[in-house]
Amino acid sequence: MEKNKIKKNIIFSLILITSLAYSASPFKVGETLNYQAYFSRIKAAKGILKVLNIEKINDIEAYHVQFKAQTEGITDRLFPINDVIDLWLSKEGLIPLRIKSNIKEGNYKKKEDLLFYQSKEYAISGNKKIKIKPITHSPYSLFYYFRGQDIAKLKEREINIIQGQKVEKLQLKLEHNIQVNVPAGSFMCTKVEPLRNENKKFKNEGNIQIYFSEDKNKYPVKIKLKLKYGSLVLKLERIIS
Repeated sequence: MEKNKIKKNIIFSLILITSLAYSASPFKVGETLNYQAYFSRIKAAKGILKVLNIEKINDIEAYHVQFKAQTEGITDRLFPINDVIDLWLSKEGLIPLRIKSNIKEGNYKKKEDLLFYQSKEYAISGNKKIKIKPITHSPYSLFYYFRGQDIAKLKEREINIIQGQKVEKLQLKLEHNIQVNVPAGSFMCTKVEPLRNENKKFKNEGNIQIYFSEDKNKYPVKIKLKLKYGSLVLKLERIIS
C-alpha cells in the first residue's frame, strides 16, 4: 500500500511539473472580464469573470476566481438564469482545489461544494467521496487553466474533466488563427474544445468551446456553454485589469 501511495505521488508530481511548463499567469487579482451573453442566440444576459483574491485551500495558495451569468430584461422574467461559480485554482499550475457552484436556470436549481484532493485522487462533495484522476478539471476551470499555458504550442491531448460526480478523459481539439469579433474588439484566437471519444457530446448533449486570444493576455474572448436548457454564448465586452 505504501509503495502504491509513493508511486501515485510521484506520478502526480510529474504530471504537475508538466502542467507547470508554461505556468506564468497573465492575470492578477482584480482583473474583471465583462461579457455580453446570448441565450439561444438572443442577447439576454450578462456574464462576468473576475479574479477576486489569493487565498489558501488546504495550505495551498490559490486564486479565488468567480464566474457569473445572469439574465436581464424580458428573458429574466421568461426564463431566469442566475449562475454563480466560485473556483479556487492553485497559484502554481491553476489546478482546481475547490469549486462552489450555485446554479439557477428556470426551475432547475443546484448547489454544490466540491473540495479536491488532487494528489490523493479523490474529491469530497458533502458526505460523498468521488474518485478522480491526477489533475482533474471542471469545465469552468479551463477559462483560466489555459491562460497559464503556451496555447500556440499546445498539441491536441487528453484532459480529465469532472461532470457531476463522474470523471471523463476528454480529447482536446485545438484550432489556431481564428478571427473573432466581439464588442471588446477583434482578436486572433485559438479555439479549445474538449470532446469525448468519437466526438460524442457531454451528458445532456452539452459541450464547451473557448476562444483564447493569441497574445500575452490569453483572454477568453468568446465562450460557448451548454446549460441545462439551451446554449449560452458569451462575447467579451470590457476588460478591467
